[in-house]
Amino acid sequence: MAKFTLMSKAEIKAKKGAELLEEGALRKTVEQGRGPRRRGGHGPALQKPKNIRETVSRLLAYMGVYKWWILLISLFVIAATSANLAIPYLFSTALDDYFMTGQYGEVITVVGLILLIAAGNSLIRFISRFMMVRISQRVIKTIRKDAFDKLMKAPLSYYDKQGSGDIVSRISNDVELINASLGQTVLEVINSTIVLIGATIYMVVLNWVLALVVLGFVPIMIGFTIFISKKTRKGFKEQQIHLASLNGIIEESISGLKTVKLYNQEKAFTEEFRGENDKLREAGFVAQVYAGILWPFIHFMNNLIFLVVVAIGALLLFYAPGFVTIGQVSGVGIYSRQFIMPISNLSQLFNTLMQGIAGAERVFELIDTDSEYASDGERTTDAFEGEIVFDDVHFGYEKGVPVLQSINFTAKQGEVIAIVGPTGGGKTTTINLINRFYDVDYGAITIDGVDIRDIAKDELRKRIGIVLQDTKLFKGTVKDNIRYGDFTAEDDAIIDAANKAGAHDFISKLPQGYDTLVQEGGENFSQGERQLISIARTTLSNPSLLILDEATSSVDTRTEAKIQASMEQLMQGRTAIVIAHRLQTIRKADKIIVIHQGRLIEHGTHQSLLKARGFYHNLYQSQFES
Repeated sequence: MAKFTLMSKAEIKAKKGAELLEEGALRKTVEQGRGPRRRGGHGPALQKPKNIRETVSRLLAYMGVYKWWILLISLFVIAATSANLAIPYLFSTALDDYFMTGQYGEVITVVGLILLIAAGNSLIRFISRFMMVRISQRVIKTIRKDAFDKLMKAPLSYYDKQGSGDIVSRISNDVELINASLGQTVLEVINSTIVLIGATIYMVVLNWVLALVVLGFVPIMIGFTIFISKKTRKGFKEQQIHLASLNGIIEESISGLKTVKLYNQEKAFTEEFRGENDKLREAGFVAQVYAGILWPFIHFMNNLIFLVVVAIGALLLFYAPGFVTIGQVSGVGIYSRQFIMPISNLSQLFNTLMQGIAGAERVFELIDTDSEYASDGERTTDAFEGEIVFDDVHFGYEKGVPVLQSINFTAKQGEVIAIVGPTGGGKTTTINLINRFYDVDYGAITIDGVDIRDIAKDELRKRIGIVLQDTKLFKGTVKDNIRYGDFTAEDDAIIDAANKAGAHDFISKLPQGYDTLVQEGGENFSQGERQLISIARTTLSNPSLLILDEATSSVDTRTEAKIQASMEQLMQGRTAIVIAHRLQTIRKADKIIVIHQGRLIEHGTHQSLLKARGFYHNLYQSQFES
């Protein structure tokens, strides 16, 4: 029996995550369609936040690390804005008290003070902006890291329910929305609030009648701004929906270009693209038109209020001498211009803030996803002897929809067990359960008498070598991709593994041999060559157990025979589970298991199953009918 030991929680935690990327198993499982496919590279358009208070609280918790810096920046901004607000008041005072009385020395002193305040304000704003950008970038870095860490630890059931475009959108677009929100809102909200309060106070102090004139326009400004903001928010939402759909069409047409051309569907895709592009143009036009109305309106109101203040001030100067001065009219006029802009800015910031919070909600949903290691086992082992037992296993990807029912079989140490049956019968699901990509609903799977749920997942997967029908190559060299099976392997071991897998010959003929770069997804290699590299990778990992999912389906007959011989040598002394559609490849298996509609209906050797003239016999005969 294999020797098992307990592993500390710290040791287990330190080793989590990397196995989700190995051998493309994740990609295959998701691509088999366990969840609905979703079109679009941006994911669903942002909706209104559901729980603003909780989301803001979590964002503040991320920013809490820098709370003293943020407090210091806030105090500087408040001080700078408050000082800046004094400029029109100083100008008004200088005009009435010094300029009109000919005290030009004092005027020069006030002008110097105004210039000093303006320069100090600009410097503080630059430093504050610089520091806030640094803080927001660090916060975003932490959020993005937490999201990606959870992505690596999320169970495959999460990927079944989420489209790839939606997942990418959460960790890229949504995080950037948070970044834009943090970078803009904190300083601008503080600044705009201080300007609104300060400008109101200074206007009242200068002349309360003229201040009421300005404040009378506020309801009009707020009402129109809210109306426009709703229209633009709706327009940009529609724009994002159509943009996601357009990206989906582009993604599908590029990834399936050969199929599109094979069935002469270029025109159909072009028409679909043109239609969605027109919808995007219309939505974008509406959004931009409404967005373009706001600023001209703000500037118009700005000038209108200034003119009204000057006009009423002039009337008061003429009909009520002594009630108002030229300096007061000038000061309130300047403050009216400062007063209007924050109203518009706060409205625009509200949209940005809501988008950032909505994006944060989606990112936090990812971060809150249960880790597949939450209920991980603690047993470790140096190697498996290899006895696998399925004991009354039941499983379904969705509750109430069984995929496997009452599966019972034993694979003894060193045996080759073949699993056959029609497509969709549950063969690949069996592999997913052995690797604990999913856990059984009922029953148990044991290795060497130990329930696999008691074994640490990284230890379990490290001892199992898998060769899938659909292989995954990563960016880097051919050597790097083979070394993925064992990062400590030397070049000689890599070449030896490639020889055993039958991959050395074609790799040696590549322009740079083992140093040839692999394009994204391995597109510069044929399916058969990718599979040979994958087999070499598995060979290098030297696993205790082998799982082969139609491992030679994409190679020619001569190469298949070569690989079969290498695999037979590799499988010596190891338990192997083989999923096969070409039944002639598993005639030498120690035991053949037939799974149909989630149930084990037959088992035995190739000869005994043929003699039984049951389902396997009919399946075998159908492959050789002319």
